[in-house]
Amino acid sequence: MEGFEREVLARLPLAEAVWTLLRHVADESLLSQLFERHRGTGSERDVRFALLVELVTDALLQHAGSGRQSFQAAREARRLTASNEAVYGKLRRLPVELSEALVRETTRRLRQALPEGQRSDVPAALSDYQVVVIDGKKLKRLPKRLKALRGVRGQALGGKVVVGLLLGDGLLAAMEASLDGEANDAPLTPGLLDQCQAELEGPLLYIADRQFCDLKIPRRIDAAGQRFLIRYSRKMLFSAEKERVFRDALGRPVREAWGRLGSAKDPRRMYLRQITLDRGAEEEVSLVTNLLDAEEVPAEQLLEAYLGRWTIERVFQQVTEVFHLERLVSTSPQGAIFQFALCALLYNLIQAIRGYIAHLQSRPPRSLSSEMIFRSACDQLTACAVLLPAEPLVTALSRLQTSTEVRRRLNHLLAQQWSTLWIKSPPKKNSPTIPQRSVRGGHSSAWKLITAAKQKPPPR
Repeated sequence: MEGFEREVLARLPLAEAVWTLLRHVADESLLSQLFERHRGTGSERDVRFALLVELVTDALLQHAGSGRQSFQAAREARRLTASNEAVYGKLRRLPVELSEALVRETTRRLRQALPEGQRSDVPAALSDYQVVVIDGKKLKRLPKRLKALRGVRGQALGGKVVVGLLLGDGLLAAMEASLDGEANDAPLTPGLLDQCQAELEGPLLYIADRQFCDLKIPRRIDAAGQRFLIRYSRKMLFSAEKERVFRDALGRPVREAWGRLGSAKDPRRMYLRQITLDRGAEEEVSLVTNLLDAEEVPAEQLLEAYLGRWTIERVFQQVTEVFHLERLVSTSPQGAIFQFALCALLYNLIQAIRGYIAHLQSRPPRSLSSEMIFRSACDQLTACAVLLPAEPLVTALSRLQTSTEVRRRLNHLLAQQWSTLWIKSPPKKNSPTIPQRSVRGGHSSAWKLITAAKQKPPPR
């Protein structure tokens, strides 16, 4: 490696950190093994699966989600010899199981390379649990270029995914997908639970919204010896056998009850604990759980843990807006699901980078903005791609074999990396509701309105 190339890489440590992690968790040997196990009838004759991952990743990191620009750049660098049609055809034929395995296997490797002691705030009573938040997402805005979709009004959904977010590590651990974008979350959940059960060690606590409140999913979790905390749905009957009422730290009334979920005639009825928080003018929060011991796991800590469920909504927003999921590269549901899997991988990588930076700066990870760190990483990655040829770059970033080596290298690269731009903005205070007023003609001059507001009111 020449002196110029070494100096360029030394000035772009954030880019090297991202590539180091990516090469560790998704190296070519792993991708080849995944394709061999889940390829179905596919082959690697024209485009290798590892190259496909590289092309779509470049599209997301360097070309704002444009597949065509990524393919053209790879062709100019002589990394791609196949036509654009061949690449798009490969995306259309990718099995869903391959995309699911990509998320599962890369997260497993990434968790081993996280900085020591990185865990988000989880209530003390739940510290022994791996807390998994479950939710589903529709993949929207599929390009309607396929013949069957041309001329169709409205959005075309590119599939449906149900994912499990590890609240402690902040990583998307697994996903279960359906090609049908209008599929319900509930039928996909058993597959996701099986993946989490196989991948995650120790006791699990699943947190989910009210659409998962039935007598199938909770019973399945309970039968596996795991715990759940699910928002209560009024479509289910809860018959309380004993209850108590107390007030939380903010003085709000909390009703805690133990009883049966389900009708008396249903043999699947479950004995559960219900916790209901009265929030006054706002909708009450009512939860059901099979954590029955109120002394071992207090109701206040379960309510606090449920607040963490909103983390997954912010994750979906970041995956869509920051990692360019709103611009789908492929025109098929298979390609859209594969792109979501890669977006999940990139999201996990940035969470790990953020964890390292927060650890080295002695700050909580939640105080740093993943979006701003991702933007800085993209800037450095683009500069790296422009200034360095592909082959010397790959040679310089030789894959580190162990998680210990990766942690040591990342600590070295990121020790001096810091920008105040990465600090997350404080939450905005709720502004008071301002009454609306109409103006003649539906529009007015801003200058006239400002001038009129500055004039003193006439004396009484």
